[in-house]
Amino acid sequence: MTRFSILARLIITTLALPSALPGSDQQFFARHTHPLTITPDGSRLLALNSAEGRLSVFAVGENPLLISEIPVGLLPVSVRLRTADEAWVINELSDAISVVSLSQNAVIASIPTGDEPADVAFAQGKAFVTCSRDNSVQVIDPVRHELIDTIALEGLMPRSIVASPDGSKLYTTFLNTSNGTTILPRDKAPAQDIPANINPELPAPPKVAQIVPISHPEITYDVLDHDLATLDPISLTVTSYTGDLGTNILNTAVAPNGDLLIANSEARNLIALEPNLRARFARTRVAHLGTTTTQIDLNPDPDLSFPTIDSNARDQTLAQVMAILPTPDSSHAWLAAFGSDRLVRLDLTDHSLSGFIDLRTLDSADTPRSGQTVRGPRGLALHPTAPRLFVLNRLSHTLSTIDTDRSLVLSETSLSSHPDLDPVLKKGRAFLFDARLSGNGTVSCATCHIDLDRDAMAWDLGDPSGEMLTLKGALLSLHAPNSLVDRSLHPMKGPMITQTLIGLAEQTKLHWRGDKPNIQSFNPTFPNLLAADPLPDAEIDSVAAYLLNLKHHPNPHLQLDRNFPETVAGGDPIAGISVFTLFDNHCSACHLLPSGSSNNLDIPSTVGSFQPLKDAPLRTTYQRNHFNPTPGESSLTGFGLGSDGSHHELPIAHPYSLHILDDINRPLASRLKDKRDLTAFILAFDTGTAPAIGHAVTVRETPSVEQLSEIATLEAQANLAELSGVGLVVRGHYQGIPRSFRYHPSGKNYQASTPRIAPLSSSNLIAGMSHGDRLTFLGVPLAETASYSIDRDLNNIPDDSPLPPVLTLDTPRHLSWPSNRPGWFPESSPDFLQWTPLTQPVSRDNTSFQLSDPTTSPRAFYRLKRSW
Repeated sequence: MTRFSILARLIITTLALPSALPGSDQQFFARHTHPLTITPDGSRLLALNSAEGRLSVFAVGENPLLISEIPVGLLPVSVRLRTADEAWVINELSDAISVVSLSQNAVIASIPTGDEPADVAFAQGKAFVTCSRDNSVQVIDPVRHELIDTIALEGLMPRSIVASPDGSKLYTTFLNTSNGTTILPRDKAPAQDIPANINPELPAPPKVAQIVPISHPEITYDVLDHDLATLDPISLTVTSYTGDLGTNILNTAVAPNGDLLIANSEARNLIALEPNLRARFARTRVAHLGTTTTQIDLNPDPDLSFPTIDSNARDQTLAQVMAILPTPDSSHAWLAAFGSDRLVRLDLTDHSLSGFIDLRTLDSADTPRSGQTVRGPRGLALHPTAPRLFVLNRLSHTLSTIDTDRSLVLSETSLSSHPDLDPVLKKGRAFLFDARLSGNGTVSCATCHIDLDRDAMAWDLGDPSGEMLTLKGALLSLHAPNSLVDRSLHPMKGPMITQTLIGLAEQTKLHWRGDKPNIQSFNPTFPNLLAADPLPDAEIDSVAAYLLNLKHHPNPHLQLDRNFPETVAGGDPIAGISVFTLFDNHCSACHLLPSGSSNNLDIPSTVGSFQPLKDAPLRTTYQRNHFNPTPGESSLTGFGLGSDGSHHELPIAHPYSLHILDDINRPLASRLKDKRDLTAFILAFDTGTAPAIGHAVTVRETPSVEQLSEIATLEAQANLAELSGVGLVVRGHYQGIPRSFRYHPSGKNYQASTPRIAPLSSSNLIAGMSHGDRLTFLGVPLAETASYSIDRDLNNIPDDSPLPPVLTLDTPRHLSWPSNRPGWFPESSPDFLQWTPLTQPVSRDNTSFQLSDPTTSPRAFYRLKRSW
């Protein structure tokens, strides 16, 4: 039996695929780092369309005009210019860089990276790419596109990377850092304090762990506070680490004078109990590192201002600054508050705030709440000469144009010619990020669930005014699945680490204790923790609809064909399967495949607890194995694998006998090998997403042997179809023309986006390429294969089949064309050779777009051109 067939039988089930919708926003959330940039001459604006894996190119004139939508990899999160013509797009899900030639309007190379790349910077003739899950920076030759070196980092989730103005230093920051807190285990922690307002009907609260500062006398290890790493781009080494800049570093920018600006969120998790944390559990800040370091709080201290807060102050609150853009003279910096849809100008001399801009000002007063209402600004770009600031809005999928002289929103246009997400899902997603729903306008669900994932913190959200809850639990650890026992849950539950909002579809009980039967049951969190109004039923249903679509990234330990590697962390994961499924070890009795969770509340003692806990899923264990509380050692985080963050050792994160593994009558070497193998299996545990999804191979007319091998593997994964969940597409230039192809497993051939090209095998497809062609073979989610290739708008008509829309020219120079055909724009030419996009304002009625060309040249020709 092959390694894949073993994995398929044990881990993979027939996938419940969602209905096809345009783009990947329905299954993954792209965590933008630097999604917007402008060419040095200000003529072209480059924006990421992460939903469809495209780079949107806008001509900058009176209005930004979308003129090109270049296919790149999956989940692009950062775009940086290496030259005026060459853009590097960092693709988070594809684990690759798409090198784009703007003049050729195409991807000219794909460069593989480490796991979940986030950003790129250029210095000393080299490219430096942050790889978030690998905790490293990869150094790449930007001409040969080859890996030079990998710089290991002592920090978790490096994201933003910037170069000093003279290129002598690089700075990278970490999303998940320490705020000086850790967990005091239950056996060392004091009994819980009994608040005066406790519900008198409650029994005594359980003995729980306690969140404490690392200076606590019982803490015998150190937790590294590495927020910022400074790198030498010549020696390729880390020269220093800087701390005390924030709990979660959200983005970093360097001013022309060399000052650093670091947007951060500061967790206040030393405050215990939900009523005490209500709407005040995090601060939004910017650290300014110049001649001195200054931490700037962007909102009033919530301890002093909440619950009574001046309405005018609330209209200027700022939540989750995710983009910073210093002005060319280093006097100010523009800040984009992702959670509150506001921009503000920060004075870098006195740190005052001015020029507040509400990105929702174009909405009418009676606009209903929707995904369009919430913008989510995530990228900023300043025009080099005109007073124009451009804003990429991640959640509304739009581009805003700002007059910086007057601090006014001038216009807003779509980032692409096609919608990014189903309207219901888009609306549900918006509520998770909208801090303006909260009582003081500063926090949202995404404050702790950053980009719908984790903040790497533990929180004590116990509620002394709550009530006991009783749930049924089977005795799975005793191999008695039909014996149901009442489990009593106390509302003063103690510390628990933040869990991800991704991959919830498999979970029939939510939270560490399984006390939430569904996503809708979290609606009380809005009033209880955010000081917000609960959402109406239809709105919380839309939140659930969105979250239940989200899937994990592939496990980087698995190979492209979804096989296990020979070793992981010194163990054999295949041998670990036998240990995991062995009856006497109990692992598979509670941690059921494929997710690793039975959704059952078992005997509390099996997890070393005095309160019931749900058997936890194992999908993302590999992401959280960084806690080291060994006395005298240094840990990258203050919290571990267990529910309260107090456990760290694999293969188990709770004190539960694994029978044969702990049998002292067996040779020690055999027991240690079994534990290493079991650990290897858990670290390589399948996340439910195949490694082929997102994998990109860009070929010329003569591919290498390695590229042909990768294409064959992608085809083999696509041939498994419903089992693997993998579709395969090809995008790029074919015979000099932009084309897309869809792979059909039944015929093992590729169908073009035009009926004029007969289905081709991969060898015939490659053989038909012209000189200068580039084609990217790309693994995609199976349900989205058509939208990524031959039928972008899912109307069952191949994309290249319809005739172009008719352009009508009236006198004088008035153009009109059908408004039901997205993706076409007008160009003009004096000689039918040199064509220029028309960026004048476009009006629209029920049937047509209309534009008047104000130029007065003696003659002009006009045409419509498609942007994709």
